[in-house]
Amino acid sequence: MDVNDKAALDEGKRFPRLDNRELVKTSFWISQIFMIIATVAGVYLAAQEGLSQAITFDNLTNKQNNYYLRHALYDEVQDNVGIINEYADFIAGKAPFDIKNHRPALATFVWENMRYSPYTLETPPQLLSQTRRFYLQVNDIIGKIEGRVYGAKYGGDLLKAQTKAMSDDTLPALKANYTALADELRRNDITVD
Repeated sequence: MDVNDKAALDEGKRFPRLDNRELVKTSFWISQIFMIIATVAGVYLAAQEGLSQAITFDNLTNKQNNYYLRHALYDEVQDNVGIINEYADFIAGKAPFDIKNHRPALATFVWENMRYSPYTLETPPQLLSQTRRFYLQVNDIIGKIEGRVYGAKYGGDLLKAQTKAMSDDTLPALKANYTALADELRRNDITVD
């Protein structure tokens, strides 16, 4: 074996000859095309599923926040109905001379902070309107009682009419609304108090 043959043999070991015959076969190119199509389809389907999951998560998070907002509003308005009923009974029974000193302290924390919540306007508009009217009319009646425009008994009766309307119509509708949200959240394995 001469030096050239030995060099060629060493060269072949270091740089093996490539078999390019596979590249000219149709089956190779078809398999490559199918691999590209499968990769693109897999990425597309994964992205679609991810988007679907993100939308579902966002929707359930919004429903959970709406549930807590509406439940807190219900509790606050229910407490205020009780406070106003006690006030109406007190002024109708005793008709105190210094009526301004007995002004009821209404809780409005939730109601006032709802203006900053992005979920407020997702509350059914009739519930918001009825609650707004309730606060507006109750404050107006209390102001007129304190200003002696209305007598204590007459003003107390007007306040009782407002609280009765809230107790009979708005509060049950608000409770049904947030209860329906709670049921939907529980069906999606989200626990709410």
